[in-house]
Amino acid sequence: MQKKILFKILVVVAVFTLGLTSCNLMGYIQKNDADDFTQIETMAAATISARLTQAAFDELAMQLTQQAPTLSLPTSQLPLSSSTPIPTSTPIASFTPIATSIPPTATPIPIPCNAAKYLADVTIPDWSTVYAGEAFVKTWQVKNVGTCSWTKDYHIYFADGKKLDAPTSVAFPKVVNPGETVELSVPMVAPSDKGSFTGSWMLEAANGVRFGVGYTYNVPLTVNIKVENMPAPKDPHTRYDLVKEMCSASWRTNAGDIGCPSAKVDTDKGSITRSYAPVIAGGYKDDEGALYTVPAKGGDGMILGRFPKFKLLSGDRFRALLICADKAQKCSVTYELLYKVSGSDESGSLGTWDVNYSNSTQVDVNLDSLADKEVHLMLKVYSKGDSTDDVALWMAARVTNP
Repeated sequence: MQKKILFKILVVVAVFTLGLTSCNLMGYIQKNDADDFTQIETMAAATISARLTQAAFDELAMQLTQQAPTLSLPTSQLPLSSSTPIPTSTPIASFTPIATSIPPTATPIPIPCNAAKYLADVTIPDWSTVYAGEAFVKTWQVKNVGTCSWTKDYHIYFADGKKLDAPTSVAFPKVVNPGETVELSVPMVAPSDKGSFTGSWMLEAANGVRFGVGYTYNVPLTVNIKVENMPAPKDPHTRYDLVKEMCSASWRTNAGDIGCPSAKVDTDKGSITRSYAPVIAGGYKDDEGALYTVPAKGGDGMILGRFPKFKLLSGDRFRALLICADKAQKCSVTYELLYKVSGSDESGSLGTWDVNYSNSTQVDVNLDSLADKEVHLMLKVYSKGDSTDDVALWMAARVTNP
């Protein structure tokens, strides 16, 4: 329909334009050539285009006027017809607010009475190398995240896997209130075969309720080890390896008897541990086996290990490197090698050596005076006043016969 209207307008405009120019058109054509006629056509086309543009504008204005929303304006601002009734007010549509979606409040999960959180492996991190037949202590650090206190009637007990010659259960060492932490230790012995071994341990309340760690507090604590053969002494003439036989000795400190091995190096209560990759004063890592002997805290702090009787031969010597551990910068101790003849009152000292962090001593003791006797050798370390950092190493301690 709109196309027909525009076409009619075009025809009217064209006729009107031709009428205006008809009086002079013939004379003008006679005086000008074909190019002038083309100019006249251009002028006519421009006029028609202008008319069409105006018509299109009018048509667009009419459409916009028809589509414009009715607005409520003061009466004085509206062009009015006397015959058109004036509404006293135009209602304005009210908008209903869109409801905001509010997420439901999460229901808090109740905290159980018994719940634990694993914090760290204090000793024997997962897949540590342990030597065949070697005794060790596995210690976990856990936190009480439940609502009940853990008493000394709570236990850590063996649940699954390799028991590793451990006791079936071990009592908690102290009362642990909610929010507090505790170190749980279990003595174990590595298998005699090489390989990888895993054991699982759970916790048990005094009333028999069992629990663990993890999101739902039912995940066990684990011990994971790789077992290798005990390294042979570097000295091929070794007759008795005191590093290897560490736990065949009985150990005590000024605070009392201690188990072997200790769970960790302990400068408070004293400890006995071993390493085949010791880090010595100055940060140097050695490849000899070493005993870490640590006196208990106190001005009279000491540690003493008594080894099983051993028959000495002519030509036997005791040899070892005496040195403090790395970073034990306040280390200052006295080492002593003692003996006691089995079945006799004969005993005595075979030598003493003072060592601090800045020096070390290589000892070589002739044992010919004890040849053909069964002798208990004893290693002793005692503090010289302040026991801080007194971590004393007996490296490659042995009886040898070169």
